[in-house]
Amino acid sequence: MSTLLSSYEQEFKTTLNQTVDNISIADTQSLPQRNSTLKQIEIQKDELIDLLDQIDIEINNSIINSNEKANWKSKLRNYKTELNEKITAKFNDLMDLNDRDRLFGGASFNMDNDGELPDNWNSLSDEQKQQLIKNHSILQKTGERLRDSTRIANETENIGSQIMNDLRSQRETLENARSTLFQADSYVDKSIKTLKTMSRRLVANKFISYAIIAVLILLILLVLFAKFK
Repeated sequence: MSTLLSSYEQEFKTTLNQTVDNISIADTQSLPQRNSTLKQIEIQKDELIDLLDQIDIEINNSIINSNEKANWKSKLRNYKTELNEKITAKFNDLMDLNDRDRLFGGASFNMDNDGELPDNWNSLSDEQKQQLIKNHSILQKTGERLRDSTRIANETENIGSQIMNDLRSQRETLENARSTLFQADSYVDKSIKTLKTMSRRLVANKFISYAIIAVLILLILLVLFAKFK
């Protein structure tokens, strides 16, 4: 199992070095050549990710001691960091460069932000001029879309703030209602206790009354008995 991990590791290192070399080459190539190299780099990047996934699976499923497993996990973290720094980040930069070159047709000219023509306008061919005007129009439309998106985002944020304020107000209302209910519940408990106390006193008074009546009847009988004896 350790041999399989070592094999994956060696394959990862070899592919990583090849991919780094291809990135260095792509950085100096023209647009058509770079497109081909970037496709190859993307394939190699996917292979590197698959190799790291295989290493991760083997580490979790292999029967090795804890120290060796911890060592391989540390290596895996380092390889993932190395992949992100040496391949993924630079590949994304190259893709951005490729997009910019495609946007401007691979020509080394641009139009100023204020819409003025570049200094080399007269030396450009008609095709380059049309491409430049087309690209500038695309940038203007993109800028308008970004401004619209920003405006919509601000409006959405304002609506969200209003909703949050309404929810906060409703929460305060609910908390006040809850406090009132708790207070009313305490009053009900006190009323129930008072009624129970009054009920006990009423029963006690009733028994006292019955006892007094019984004593009076007994006295009357005793008086009658003494009188007629």
